[in-house]
Amino acid sequence: MTSKLSDNRLILAIAGPAVMQTIVKSSFTLIDTYWVGKLGSVQLAAITVANFLVWGSFALGELIATGTNSLVAQSYGAQERETGKRIATENLVNAFFTTVLISALFIPILNLLYDIINLDSAQRGFTDDYIVTFLIGMPCVTLLSTTAAVFRGTGDTKTPFYLICLAVSLNFFLAPLLIFGIGGYLQFEVKGAALSTIISYFAAFIAGYIILRKRNLIGKISGYTFDKKILLHTVKIGLPVSLHGMFFSFIYVIVSRFVADYGTTGLAALGIGHRSESISYQICVGLSLAATVLVGQNIGAGNKNRAEKLSWRIYIIGTLAMSVYGLLLFIFARNIAQFFTTDLAVIDAAEAYNKINAVIMIFSAADVILSGAFSGAGDTIPPVTIGLIFNTLRIPLCAVLSPVWGLNGIWIAICASVVLKSIVLTYWFYRGKWKERNFELSEKKENIIELVETE
Repeated sequence: MTSKLSDNRLILAIAGPAVMQTIVKSSFTLIDTYWVGKLGSVQLAAITVANFLVWGSFALGELIATGTNSLVAQSYGAQERETGKRIATENLVNAFFTTVLISALFIPILNLLYDIINLDSAQRGFTDDYIVTFLIGMPCVTLLSTTAAVFRGTGDTKTPFYLICLAVSLNFFLAPLLIFGIGGYLQFEVKGAALSTIISYFAAFIAGYIILRKRNLIGKISGYTFDKKILLHTVKIGLPVSLHGMFFSFIYVIVSRFVADYGTTGLAALGIGHRSESISYQICVGLSLAATVLVGQNIGAGNKNRAEKLSWRIYIIGTLAMSVYGLLLFIFARNIAQFFTTDLAVIDAAEAYNKINAVIMIFSAADVILSGAFSGAGDTIPPVTIGLIFNTLRIPLCAVLSPVWGLNGIWIAICASVVLKSIVLTYWFYRGKWKERNFELSEKKENIIELVETE
């Protein structure tokens, strides 16, 4: 009994701030959606599409942060703090240059993506205003993500929470200011939503960097020297997850094409549906981050059975939380939709999405949390493979169900894929093969030391 209570306290100590961090982080899109919705349904639909495209670019941008979280956690679990410090320093710089490259690659293909979704000229213009601005400033976002990953890898989830609170607080005031302006000045409309996000993230990153230096968790950036080993090991962990995220975004581009057949109403309703579930998703992401940290540290310490035990406990906590959230979402489905818009057609469609999604909410816990556990072990291929298969399934399901049930058919297709994906992923984790395919750094302390040997 004491052991269970001890484990629960440990999980809550790590997961509590991580969950709060991700919930607060979701406020960025909630704030943007709320204020942009005041501009009109076309702008609301445009920012919905823009967010899908942002997912894809940001998923690739998170490549370094994902690998850093796992590597730093394993280094600290193996009592190799200097190794963790070196990895953190190298990857903070790597994150900047990687993100600049990703943005440079994404911007030229935006028009092709707009064509696939079949946006009209008005939607295309507003979407472009948001996403081009975001992509230019995306290094500010990924720098904060990598900074937070370093803190989490050391077992500190409180500092990332405080940093994201700082960013959201700034965005709360900057978003309406830069969207609507004051006295005719600073009125950037949709573009202002992206600007406020970028500025807020950058300010929080500066604060986080200062704290990292004061705690001696990273070295001087001026002393950066490219280390091929660190980058390769980071990419080995982070790339599968990032590619999965990018592919997931592309799947939603295709799904949005089906939704676009129902005009602005469908796209706006889809955006509201995603905002309605964002808090539940962020709760799962917070628990997933806790699973990544605890699994990574226990794998680094050579305690595989405890890593598995903690993973299942976090999964149970997530399932209980999603049960409660799903019930509330079902009951208040229409009220939540009315918060974002006054358009009755959009409200009706969003209400239906919320109710269908509420029924399958508990399956989201398995999908997100167990993926985090796989990541902590350095074995990211299984969740990525399973995710690719069942996320792709959404396309034929939408093609079959949309002509039969309209927008509701699309909502059902999305939710059905979540259920199937979660069932398969849970079984795969239960098999325990991830314990036999540990990332090589966790096998021997010497491997970690070797990783940071200078030439």
